[in-house]
Amino acid sequence: MNQITINPLYKKIVRPLAKYYDDPKTVEVRLNKPGCIVVDRRGEGKKLIEDPALTQAAIEGLCKSLSNVRGLNFDPDANPILSTSLDEGHRFECLVGPSVRSGLSLAIRCKHPFTPTWGDLIAATKKGDRDFLDDAMERTKIKCESEIKDLLIEAMIKGLNIGISGGTNTGKTTLLNLLLSSVADDVRVVGMEDSNELFLDRFWDGNGLLAARESGTNTGMVDWRVLFDHVNRITPDRVPFGEISTKNAFAVLGTLNAGATGVSFTIHSSDPRHAIHRKFDQNIAWAGMKMDRIPEFLSEMVDLVVQVKRYEDSFRRITDIWQPRNDNYILKNGRAA
Repeated sequence: MNQITINPLYKKIVRPLAKYYDDPKTVEVRLNKPGCIVVDRRGEGKKLIEDPALTQAAIEGLCKSLSNVRGLNFDPDANPILSTSLDEGHRFECLVGPSVRSGLSLAIRCKHPFTPTWGDLIAATKKGDRDFLDDAMERTKIKCESEIKDLLIEAMIKGLNIGISGGTNTGKTTLLNLLLSSVADDVRVVGMEDSNELFLDRFWDGNGLLAARESGTNTGMVDWRVLFDHVNRITPDRVPFGEISTKNAFAVLGTLNAGATGVSFTIHSSDPRHAIHRKFDQNIAWAGMKMDRIPEFLSEMVDLVVQVKRYEDSFRRITDIWQPRNDNYILKNGRAA
C-alpha cells in the first residue's frame, strides 16, 4: 500500500475506530451492537472489547460525517447504509436501523500491507486441520508447494484468465496482488474496481479505473458500463478486476467475451465450482440482467479457479485449484489431486 497523507478532519472523524484498526496485524474490526467491538488480529484470532464510547449515536454521527467527506448519502432514517473505503484503504461497511436486530452492523476489513509467502498460502496442512504428515508425505507436500507456486505465476505471466474464490475476508485480493507482482512492469495492466485495492502503480503503461459504488451521487465517478466501454477502447494487456458483485459481473463477462487476455477477478464463493456454476448466474439475476448459458461460457473462458480459505489463526491458505474447461482439480482440499 502506498504512503498516504491523512486529512486532519478525516482523522478526527474516524478516531474512535482507528485506535482498533491501526494495528498492522488487525484483519477486521466489527460492531454487532453499540458499545462492544470485535477485533480480529492475524496470528491471534478475535476478541471482544467493551467500549462505552461507541454508542449508536456516535457511530451514526461518524457515518454521517464520513459520508459528507465522501460526497455520499447516508441518513439513519432515509438511507441507513454506508459502503466506502477509508483513506488508509480499508473497506468500511455500516448498516443501522430496524433492518438490524441490534440496530447496528459495522465492519472494517483492513488492508494493511502484508505479503504472505507462497509457503504460507499453500501449506494448508497444519495442527488442528488434520494429522501431521509423516516425513515422506512432508517431502511430497513441499514439492507440491513449489509446483503450485510455479503454476500460478506462469498462468499470470502468460495472461491466462484466473478467478480467485473464497469467503468474506479470506485474502482473495491479497493473493491477486501477489500474482500481479510477478508480471513485468512494462505490461499494460488496467485494473477495474470500485475501491483502490489492487497494487498497480508500478505498471508504467498501466492504469486503474474506479467505478462509482452508488448511482446518483456527486462524486464525478462513472458506472461500470462506462468503464467497460472505456477499457475495451484502450488496448489493455491484462484486466484485473476487484471483487465480483451484482454491479460488475456483467462487465467481467463482457470483457471476457471481448477477447481480453489476462482477465482476473475475485469472487465470494465457498467452492470453485460454485464460483463458475452459481455465483455469476446469481449476481447477473440480482442485477436484473439476463444472459443465457453463463456457466458454460465461463467454463470455456476461465482457465483456473483458485480457492482460498481463512483459518482460525486468521491466516489464509490456498486449498483448491480447478480447471473449469476439463473439470480437473490440480489441488483439492490442500492436497495434490
